[in-house]
Amino acid sequence: MSPRAATLCLLLAGCAGAGGAAHPAASPARPAAGSPPGGAAGGAAAEPGPPSPRTQRLFAEAVQAEEDQKKAKVPTDWPLLERRWRAVLEEVDLPEARYNLGVTLEAQGRLGEARAEYEKARAARPSLRQASVNLGVLQEKEGDPRGAQAAYAAVLRDFPDEARARERLAALYLSTGQLDEAWRFAREALLQDPRAMGAYKILVRVAMERKNLDLAHLVALRAQKLDPADPELPWLMGQVLEGQGDGAGAEVQWRKALSLQEGFLPARASLLQAALRKQAWGAVVEHSEALLRADPRNAPAELVHGIALRHQERPDEALAAYARAEQAGGGKLPEVHLARGILYLRVKNECAPALEEFRAYAREAGPVATTSSPVLKLERECEQALEESRRAAEAAREMQAEAARKAEAAKQAGGEAPGAAGSPPAPAPPR
Repeated sequence: MSPRAATLCLLLAGCAGAGGAAHPAASPARPAAGSPPGGAAGGAAAEPGPPSPRTQRLFAEAVQAEEDQKKAKVPTDWPLLERRWRAVLEEVDLPEARYNLGVTLEAQGRLGEARAEYEKARAARPSLRQASVNLGVLQEKEGDPRGAQAAYAAVLRDFPDEARARERLAALYLSTGQLDEAWRFAREALLQDPRAMGAYKILVRVAMERKNLDLAHLVALRAQKLDPADPELPWLMGQVLEGQGDGAGAEVQWRKALSLQEGFLPARASLLQAALRKQAWGAVVEHSEALLRADPRNAPAELVHGIALRHQERPDEALAAYARAEQAGGGKLPEVHLARGILYLRVKNECAPALEEFRAYAREAGPVATTSSPVLKLERECEQALEESRRAAEAAREMQAEAARKAEAAKQAGGEAPGAAGSPPAPAPPR
């Protein structure tokens, strides 16, 4: 694989957002599906009291709406679920419904509103531990890992058997490279809840970090058997298989992840990287377009999309893709200049703009441009071609000048010959 392709593969490692990171995404926990109002939601002790039939129906409809979306394998319609839970709260102020409303708000990025709902749910029912855990998750999302760690520790103090808080602590330790602590908290989470999928995922990642791929494989396989519908598990298995040198098996797992959830971006990004390494340009177009549908501002995906279009002999479309990548990258993606320069050089045979792009890449990339990039060689090639073109043009001008001098000399020489134009007329013959 070329150095440029290797650089782009590294860029694509961040294409997918959550899930492609080194530790599990801080996704919100939910109460157990189907928990009725007046009953226990996810283990929380609910206050007794018979709910009205209408409240029961609205609660059940809200739960069923999410289950139907999961079965249909479509992206979750969070605004719809928000409306469902608000309808429940219009009937009666249930802590479980308020918690679930907070989950829908958090999923939509409305973190302040979500916090307010979690705090109300916790105040109304202190035993609703999920609200306390999710308040810690919000602190993670807002860039306060220390605050989140303190929140999870408080949850474990109040609820020593809480598995989710241990999962999140394990993820925090993994994110800072504290593998022993991450492993310990993940194992403790599984002791409390043998089906804690987040803990399994952390164990897989820790084993991969330790280069113990056989153990990672076994843990991932066990997790998949427990939850065959979770797309992140086959994606992780694919990462393990890739590390073991089984690229074909890895791609099978990544495609399986997409079959479980079409919009699971980490699997799409992994398939894109694999296609880029193999220079399978049709697949690169397919996967990059899928990533761009999910995030039109994904600059690395737009860049490799343009490179694939160039290889498919669609240079004008490639240039348009490079322009979009440059705009989305905000000047932080110097590889755009390299790709554009190669197109000008190899496809359009225009060395002047190509050289300008190569120099722009060298300025923006810094030392990388001299250590892991072909840009210096390409610059020399362009400079040599421009010099040859200059010499050829100079030679052509000299030849034209020489031809003009010869024509002028011939013209002057012809003017001195007898009978030439401009000489006196010959005398008329006698009559």
